[in-house]
Amino acid sequence: MYVWPSAVVLAQYLWFHRDQLRGRAVLELGAGVGLPGVLAARCGARVSLSDGSDRPRCLENGRRSCAANGLRDVGVLGLSWGDVTPELLLLPPQDVVLGSDVFYDPEDFEDVLVTFVCLLRKNPEAQFWTTYQVRSCWLLLLLLAAAAGCCC
Repeated sequence: MYVWPSAVVLAQYLWFHRDQLRGRAVLELGAGVGLPGVLAARCGARVSLSDGSDRPRCLENGRRSCAANGLRDVGVLGLSWGDVTPELLLLPPQDVVLGSDVFYDPEDFEDVLVTFVCLLRKNPEAQFWTTYQVRSCWLLLLLLAAAAGCCC
């Protein structure tokens, strides 16, 4: 199992804001091994970990992380970004959505945002806590240019 550096940063952020997690419903998108979600659960949040429904090994890694940390009440579910499925629509209300490095591949950006917008429409008070590792200045420039309406 591998923990991405952005997951460690998000987990540190959660630890420093752990008083805001107790009793809140938290969903982690693209959880993988689920370090931020596991920490949130240990801090008293009601947590669901999610990863692509087409990634059974990632889902199993999330389950293994929960078991290793004695977390029996954390749900692990398959949610593929951009797919508005019954699993997504039937989620209980969420207070916080976590996403560490979900903006890794520019090809996934729109799908991640579609998923988050769907969640936000269901949960207008929800917050999106995310971390991102800048890997390329060129990519950052392209994203900024696109946001400004420029074509490259």
